[in-house]
Amino acid sequence: MSDGLSEYEVLERLAMTDQPMPEDTGFSGKLFYLSMRALYSLYHAGNVKREEAKEIKTKLIEDYRRNSFDEKLIAHHAAVRNRYSHILTEAEKQGCPICKKLVRIFDGRKL
Repeated sequence: MSDGLSEYEVLERLAMTDQPMPEDTGFSGKLFYLSMRALYSLYHAGNVKREEAKEIKTKLIEDYRRNSFDEKLIAHHAAVRNRYSHILTEAEKQGCPICKKLVRIFDGRKL
């Protein structure tokens, strides 16, 4: 990230100054950015007090961190699954009964 800031800090600054988010922002980042823009709009309009805005911001950061971690974890699992999917296909077509049972377990199918 720029200037040693974390992704959420960069997104918050962009939201605060009403600048567009980067094109490559993931879903969790987009959700955080749009939520922060809404929060800043509410705060500047006087619809949210400073202390309440701080509490909301803290929760949004926690949600962003959790969602970002989940997003990265899902992407990692998809990449791993793509690496071994051809082996599972081969095992299901040509494997022994135990190999075929393992394939069904990996695929999440009923045994």
